[in-house]
Amino acid sequence: HRMASLARPLCSLATSLVSVCLLLCLSPSVGFLQSSVPIGLRVKTDACSLSAQVNRIGRPAAPTNLQMQFGLGNMFKGKEETAEEAGLVPDVWPEPFETKSVLRVKYPAWVKSAVDLTNVASFGGTPTRGAGEIKTGQVVTPTQAQEKPVLGWEAEEGSYYTVILTDPDAPSRAEPKLREYVHWARVNILGENLPCDGQDGGDDLKEYVGAGPPSNTGDHRYFFLVFKQQDGKTDFDDDERIPFVNSGRPNFKTADFAAKYNLGAPIAWSYFKASYDNYVLELYAKLKGDDKN
Repeated sequence: HRMASLARPLCSLATSLVSVCLLLCLSPSVGFLQSSVPIGLRVKTDACSLSAQVNRIGRPAAPTNLQMQFGLGNMFKGKEETAEEAGLVPDVWPEPFETKSVLRVKYPAWVKSAVDLTNVASFGGTPTRGAGEIKTGQVVTPTQAQEKPVLGWEAEEGSYYTVILTDPDAPSRAEPKLREYVHWARVNILGENLPCDGQDGGDDLKEYVGAGPPSNTGDHRYFFLVFKQQDGKTDFDDDERIPFVNSGRPNFKTADFAAKYNLGAPIAWSYFKASYDNYVLELYAKLKGDDKN
């Protein structure tokens, strides 16, 4: 009886403590269990993207003309390499520059497997794991990079942007006599239309070609660079336009292109590495016009 009489007040005390904890957790003023998203984060969703604006407690609200795509994800982890360490400077850009935004790159989660054109028993087209969102310097297979990625960065409304994807290691990093090989140039991307997903109102001045490093040439680096167009919406020369062909891509110079169209220095960048796989032969066949699909 004595044990029972002691247990009853202890149980009552425990119940009270649990009730207080639950009230604190569920209270809007405390918000421990509401979400892991910081207070003040406004998330807008649609069929293509997640856009977010972060207003930190105790600070003025962020300008409404700044947007970051995809939600938060890994945007706060920072880069593992500097532009100099990655070789972006000087292999693509001649001098150090200030990175003003995180650049996030997301490839499809699933892609078609490649055909081994050297093996008559080989067949492709079956679903295989894609790269998804990549980290700076990540190794990606050409198979995983065959489709255009979705890009997101911190952009200003009313401003226009250019994205360039280029390989400075053509035909190999040891002997880059074709430096650079331009894989993609998308221009006149309006800031408020991000992410860069093909539905952003921009123009593929140089149509996207996936990674195609020749066999026995090791890893190639594929650099994404984002420029804020200094003159706003820009008229690019017609002779800059390259469809899905090989011609006109080798010996491209990002710095010269940026100077010609007053793009300024890059504001954001990222890159991946890739070496030869079976998809490269398939890509070469398409570029030569042998594959009409």
